[in-house]
Amino acid sequence: MTPTTHDPIVVADVVLDAALAADADAVTIEADADRYAIRVARQGEVLAMSLIDATVAADTIARLGYIARLDPSADRAITGRTRIRSCDTQRDLVLTIAPGAQPRAELMFLRCDTKPKQVEPKVGDLVGHYTIHSAIGAGGMGSVYEVEHVALRRRAALKILQRTVIARDAESGERFLREAQATARIRSPHVVEVYDFGYLDDGRPYFVMELLAATTLADRLDHSALSVRTAITIARKIVAGLVAAHAHGVVHADVTPSNVLLAPDQVKLIDFGLAQLREHRSAIATKEITATPMYVSPEQLAGEPAIEASDQYSFGCVLFEMVAGRTPFHTGTTQDICLDHVHTPAPRVTSPYGQVPGPLAAVIARCLEKDPRKRYSSMLAVGTALEEVEVML
Repeated sequence: MTPTTHDPIVVADVVLDAALAADADAVTIEADADRYAIRVARQGEVLAMSLIDATVAADTIARLGYIARLDPSADRAITGRTRIRSCDTQRDLVLTIAPGAQPRAELMFLRCDTKPKQVEPKVGDLVGHYTIHSAIGAGGMGSVYEVEHVALRRRAALKILQRTVIARDAESGERFLREAQATARIRSPHVVEVYDFGYLDDGRPYFVMELLAATTLADRLDHSALSVRTAITIARKIVAGLVAAHAHGVVHADVTPSNVLLAPDQVKLIDFGLAQLREHRSAIATKEITATPMYVSPEQLAGEPAIEASDQYSFGCVLFEMVAGRTPFHTGTTQDICLDHVHTPAPRVTSPYGQVPGPLAAVIARCLEKDPRKRYSSMLAVGTALEEVEVML
């Protein structure tokens, strides 16, 4: 595949035709030094690569976005799906575009000739390059399995989006995969590493992440507080993970103790973006929650999408619980708790281990401001404030 034209429409057509002709399952268009590389791949193996001018690449990505009916004015990663044909071959194209000074496009090609019945993987089944070893657990958003890479013999965890989520929201699969792709680009010791992602034969998306022998912060708390020093140590690592995520334009949207893994000398955030797969309706009006009620931000409850400041509010709830042994708002019905998040000032944090240092209480209070504009300017600023508190202890 060697595009020899500067016409982005022709280049886009060449890319799509080449991918279909090669029965490829993925194409990436991304910056490579001072030019752009187009890579066509099947099952992780690069079948063809071509270098093109950056300006042509940006226009080609825009053209592909037009084909997939994506909003060209979007300022965050967006995903679209459309059907494409070449001769007698047709595929469903799932396109993700990350905008910016150096835009990036990821194309995945799905077979659309048949619609296999949804069947849960079982021990011994092969999913992509991974063999299923055992089921780890299942929740409202996804099922998790322990798997092993066929060639590398590396154990990992594979998460599949629940069919009920897709049935409720047809676009949730693309958003699930988009979040996995975004998380895979984060490099932080405090964010779970994502190795791979793809689709099952029935069209459901999955991603593969590192397998950890860990417990959750929720298990560690279990309605009991931590010492101030321990709470700050864990909190600073959570903040570091969120700083890394936000630097890549990724909002967690559901920062809770259940989404924080604790292993020896390790603190890692998991499940980025899954809360955003839920419906964006007002939780107070509909009695449906877009994130975990004890930790959800006022703006999410108003039906707004989660932003970086929303992660900060949820983090403030988690830090409050680590110090006090309970969340800021925890009594009454779910709707009562949601209303408290929106209208009731957060109580001053206390600890069963003694007086909470004033500077720490001030950090928590600022994170829990109702108005996002009154919170810290960034999670990096939160980390700086916590570092100053730790030095004082």
